[in-house]
Amino acid sequence: MHLPSLEMAVYPVVTMGHGRHRRRSLDPHPISLCSARSQTSSTSSGVRSPDVSSIQKAIRSVFRSSRLTVQQAERLPGRLYQVLLVTLADGSSLVLKCPPIYNTRLLRHEKHGLETERRTLDILRKSTQLPVPDIIKYDRQRGSLGCPFLMVSHMPGRHLCELSPELSPAERRTVDRSLGAYVRAITTLSSQQFGPVHQVYAEKGHSSWKDAFLALLEAVLRDAEDMAVTIPYDNVRYHVRRHAECLSEVTRPRLVALDVCDPQNVLLDERTKKITGLVGFTNAIWGDPLMSGGMTDNNDAFFEGFGECPLQTGGVRTRLLMYTAYRAIVQVVVRFYRPHLSVDDMEARRSLTYALNELARMP
Repeated sequence: MHLPSLEMAVYPVVTMGHGRHRRRSLDPHPISLCSARSQTSSTSSGVRSPDVSSIQKAIRSVFRSSRLTVQQAERLPGRLYQVLLVTLADGSSLVLKCPPIYNTRLLRHEKHGLETERRTLDILRKSTQLPVPDIIKYDRQRGSLGCPFLMVSHMPGRHLCELSPELSPAERRTVDRSLGAYVRAITTLSSQQFGPVHQVYAEKGHSSWKDAFLALLEAVLRDAEDMAVTIPYDNVRYHVRRHAECLSEVTRPRLVALDVCDPQNVLLDERTKKITGLVGFTNAIWGDPLMSGGMTDNNDAFFEGFGECPLQTGGVRTRLLMYTAYRAIVQVVVRFYRPHLSVDDMEARRSLTYALNELARMP
């Protein structure tokens, strides 16, 4: 499917220090009608945590009914965005996704997350049979909630990260095989430009994957520099630029959901242990399918579902190493931007070291 349309010196091999959720935990103090204003936080930019009265007003406006009543709004676990499970008096439910809380510092690629998710869900609902939420409403204005929001249908199930310890080897293989098939379905969708979803829909993407990927990498390196994060900037830029021509092997933009296989974004039926939903599409680009979630795990069941296992030779292996380096840098930088998450970045630093050393050994 078609949509609208560094000069470097040689650096040595990198050496760095070496260093992969329980049942859904809802807010122990869910927002309720009797405490509607207790969780409101205002900011200079006007972004605040929505309360039940404003949520009810927004829902009534969306459905054009004054009879709808919000019974409860529970905060769901989330790494970045405010995610609320809203239960109505009639027993139905929906999910509201709002911007991060006011004092959250965002990386450059995170600033258009809601728009990206809305666009990605829209194309997936129209062009695939994947179990993803329906879009009920996307509002980029500061209306009754006081902030932009994405309203979607509620997907049943428990997160894979919660159920993973309970899965038998056969059940886990079934999940991985399904994820491979889903990633295949996503990457069959194509566009006419490369780059982040929101840029491509605005017809501000790139004509080549090489230019698009280098722009993504440079953006996260600048995020790191803004916070004085200690990573080997010169080595990263040099080795990626040295091998950048292999990125030109990718000639057709494919939809890439970078976090589609994240255990926090995969929902399972608690009884059958089969996938009931995929969520969390704030990080999606038009690019190389090899950059999709699940591609670097060397999981036989995943590739069985995907339909093929890319040979890690030549340009393919080089590209995979560059994508490993990119993901590792993102994980390290997030650790500095949001230290309250208490994320250990040592594994990401080891991955970065490995990827750069392997790129350094390549001719």
